Amino acid sequence: MLLNIIIVEDSEELCEGWQDILSLDGHHVSCFVNGRDVLENRALIMQADVLVTDYYLPDINGLTLVSLVRKIRADVPIILLTGTRDPAIREGLRQVENAMFLSKPIRIEQLERSIRELIAASSKGPSADPDKADRTPSSPY
Repeated sequence: MLLNIIIVEDSEELCEGWQDILSLDGHHVSCFVNGRDVLENRALIMQADVLVTDYYLPDINGLTLVSLVRKIRADVPIILLTGTRDPAIREGLRQVENAMFLSKPIRIEQLERSIRELIAASSKGPSADPDKADRTPSSPY
């Protein structure tokens, strides 16, 4: 399944690396280094199959971005990434349906697998596994 993926990550190098690899798999990937630029692309949000965002962005935090994106499109699946262990971030995401939390650092294989799992769960509707929204895979590091 080929996907339209939006990645919001303030590390340009990381974002471009993920974009290159996911594009090789045939996905259409749009990268942004801040939340404001994503929000200015309403048409892209409407076409997205998944939004992957870091929590710490230069202009807004990832939870605020998620909230604003969901006002544009309520059903877009979300993956929130962060390297911090602040439990308030995870707790904030628990209030968001059709979302998954991942701790950094992550390998691209883990990101790809998580995207597939989230898309599969979201296509099942309300019967999807609620534990997926709070899944924090173990770090390979």
